[in-house]
Amino acid sequence: MKEQYDAIIVGAGPGGSAAACSLAEQGFRVVMLDKDTFPREKVCGDGIAPRAVHSLYHLGLREELASRFKRTSGIRFYATHGGMTEIRYPMGSRYPDHGYVAPRRELDSILLARASALGVEVIQDCRVIGVLPFREGRVPGVTAECGGDTLELAGRFIIGADGPSSLVGKELGLLSRNPLYLGVSVRRYMSGVNDISDFLEIYPEDAIIPSCGWIFPVDENTANVGVGYMLYAREKRRINLTRVFDDFVHRTRHAAAKLRDARPLGRLRGAMLRVGMGGSYPRRANVLLVGDAASLTNPISGEGITYALESGRWAGETVAAALHGRDDSILDNYVRILDWKYRRYFNLGTLAIRYFNNPYCVNPLLFTTSRIPRLGDKMGRFLMNCRRSDYPQ
Repeated sequence: MKEQYDAIIVGAGPGGSAAACSLAEQGFRVVMLDKDTFPREKVCGDGIAPRAVHSLYHLGLREELASRFKRTSGIRFYATHGGMTEIRYPMGSRYPDHGYVAPRRELDSILLARASALGVEVIQDCRVIGVLPFREGRVPGVTAECGGDTLELAGRFIIGADGPSSLVGKELGLLSRNPLYLGVSVRRYMSGVNDISDFLEIYPEDAIIPSCGWIFPVDENTANVGVGYMLYAREKRRINLTRVFDDFVHRTRHAAAKLRDARPLGRLRGAMLRVGMGGSYPRRANVLLVGDAASLTNPISGEGITYALESGRWAGETVAAALHGRDDSILDNYVRILDWKYRRYFNLGTLAIRYFNNPYCVNPLLFTTSRIPRLGDKMGRFLMNCRRSDYPQ
């Protein structure tokens, strides 16, 4: 069976939904496929930074976010010997003065519903198993298994929003296995966490470095608790991620005190991260990659929702321009946009996390920023990629 679409979007997370909304608003016929049935779990810290909040508000979700999720006021960094640095949003930038903690099981369902309301055809429980062979220099569509049937869906453009293990990217040779741009993380929800605040709390503590831990407040009693690190660190030091999580909960100076009475809710879940733009190339022929598939996770903070939402919108706008102009070369603009917006920052972040993520740098840095708020704000803006000169788009 064949269907013809203006765009096929593989993956219904934030990047895919943002791209779908952008195209549907301009009247194009769009189908979005996802292997899961929503609502579904997604391993993530669940923190929504002000820059991501702006993108979600742009999609018309302001009231729904405010009524459903824990609002956050800023970030706290804890170092074993460097004290605590508190940074309040918006850190001098023009983005919103707040964030949220939104479990992906709920947030992604909200985004999917928004895309569906705009006229996007959504097919859940539909696993894309391959892309169709090139024809006249283009990928004509995808093959998918949906409800026991094998379908061929034809589309003028394809957007891969299918995560760090992107099948679309893998089929087209767009993914890299360079450990410099690959990370892993695990998280679980825990109840009974002591002194839950309205801040995202980040713990680069000595007991777990070069890993970093987090405690993000889901509600007044529950937190998203996790740790993550880069693959090159694991290969060099033989790190075991489950053991790192246990050390974070029991052996750290600051985090362990908050988690002393906490009880796990569900099992520990892990995921791969593709970071810093170096883990994949975002375009081939009439195919674009967005979000995690395009290696657009922040290498310092591990945050990816901001970049999934932004790249999804830009991919949708670029594909819409190519559809209007009937010119595939317009897709080159998407690559230029990503380079212009992110390349320099991601390169700096990749270097910073590689060479300065150790107690000899982290402790003095946080000792200084805890006593000089102006420097703390600068560090926060760098971490969240929110410069004073930025104008939200």
